[in-house]
Amino acid sequence: MARLSATKGWQNTGFTVEEGETYTVSYLSGTWTVDHRTFPRVGADGYAASVDSRIHQGCKLNDRSPYGSLYLAEGTGDAALPVAQGEILHASRAGSVHLRINDVDRCLADNAGSVRVKLSRGIPATALTDPFRDDSGAREVPYRVVQGYHNKEGRCVIGRGPDHCANQLFSADLEPTERAVSANVHSPAPGTVRWRDEETGCLGMEQADGMNLTVCHMSSFAVARGASVQRNEVLGVRRTPWVHLSVDDRTADRPFRPVPLTATPSGWDHTLDGASLTPGHKDGTGGSEAVQWGGHSYRVRYEEWEGLEGP
Repeated sequence: MARLSATKGWQNTGFTVEEGETYTVSYLSGTWTVDHRTFPRVGADGYAASVDSRIHQGCKLNDRSPYGSLYLAEGTGDAALPVAQGEILHASRAGSVHLRINDVDRCLADNAGSVRVKLSRGIPATALTDPFRDDSGAREVPYRVVQGYHNKEGRCVIGRGPDHCANQLFSADLEPTERAVSANVHSPAPGTVRWRDEETGCLGMEQADGMNLTVCHMSSFAVARGASVQRNEVLGVRRTPWVHLSVDDRTADRPFRPVPLTATPSGWDHTLDGASLTPGHKDGTGGSEAVQWGGHSYRVRYEEWEGLEGP
């Protein structure tokens, strides 16, 4: 854990990495501001564009990111990099990880507040990684988000199976962008298989934080109910061009709570290949095209999901 002050520049977190090591930075709590007299406090994602545009623009570390966003440097002398919530990073060099607010040293005097972040090694159990591989099964295949949605009524029952929209955090359909791709669906996260629905080719896995991960559109399964599944393990064979992924909260004592597609509550670091799920999803935009798979033609509508471009 590290607590970062808005009134200080680069702060050593005490977390050291080796070159090439995989690690994650997650925002936990707290707020800060770059001008306590005029602008409200925000979390580590920084200010919304509508507010950021009203702040004097001469004090940013990087003009492409909003004031108040979290920045990172590894070792000494590295260029500062913006860090998204729950982002999976690969160390470019060995050394201590330093973090700070997006506001240069000469402009820190009117800042206030602090945030808490967690740095951890490896890929979090709740992070979702690429479900596609090439024909050898060894190499990840790039994908694009073809659809993202959340049923306003909160119900999209899978055949006779559970309702995977109840208390849903997000939902997305992913399609590989290369031709040489295996039909196998690889598990995007570790978990325990709690249910399967043969009619629709969906299964649900309980993740480390108690959330349910639903994976859909398989013609057959390679894992049984009750099985403990490791990340990248084959779940089954894909029967459509895309794979559906969604995360929902099935805790019995939590009532149904409709959640906008893009909402990832603070502290729940579900991510997709390190890209934050909190940037805006622009529903209904983009074109469509016919995609061939398994001898059938599918009409696919491509939508923009800012921040999610695949590996």
